[in-house]
Amino acid sequence: MESILVNPYTAIRLFAKTYLAYGDTVLIDRRYKVTREAWIASMFLIALKKQTGNDWWLTPVLNSGSPDFECYSFYIESDYKFVVRSVIKLEVFEWRKASNGDDFVGSIKRIKLDKIIDPEITLLCYIRRNCTVQPAVELSKQMAELNPRVKDIWYLGDVSGDSTNWRVAKVYPDNLAADINYDDVLRTTEQYSFLGPHRGKSNKVEFEPTGKKILLTPEFKIVELPN
Repeated sequence: MESILVNPYTAIRLFAKTYLAYGDTVLIDRRYKVTREAWIASMFLIALKKQTGNDWWLTPVLNSGSPDFECYSFYIESDYKFVVRSVIKLEVFEWRKASNGDDFVGSIKRIKLDKIIDPEITLLCYIRRNCTVQPAVELSKQMAELNPRVKDIWYLGDVSGDSTNWRVAKVYPDNLAADINYDDVLRTTEQYSFLGPHRGKSNKVEFEPTGKKILLTPEFKIVELPN
């Protein structure tokens, strides 16, 4: 099946519905790992849109160690007047307070940076609610000392304590931050839930639905249904 791109708002709504149906199981069961990671990735992409103004779409990368998702944005190249597809290779990582005492930087180094060999990977870390991190400026200094072989490093964390306000912050190679309100996210209705990977038109950025019936399961399996 041709790759199907998923709207971040669709992925977030799937997670919310799955959580309502299955409760805390969704947060710990490996069966829902991709659904959890898609939620994390989607929050990142929505924050990225807030910074750049560009819409982003994601699709899971199956049967591969890294990345977890490929993310796409379509825009007009002004000099050439055609639609360009920008790509982010996104690796998602959840940080918990580990029994071995690793802090945020130590955990990323041990679990991810020592294993990633692709310099174009974007690493996104979700900070669990019971964890705290140093200010982004201080984290940037520590990350620079590691000299990581990745494109950039970000984190997603709950800054309100009640899952209302979230911050997406870039800590390598420079600093950038965007805050998003989760209630606003859940109230947003997307125009299209799914796209084919080449839906940008040649003279303007205009998207069309895939023309297929698509089912996104609670396990984040993209299933093409018969018409």
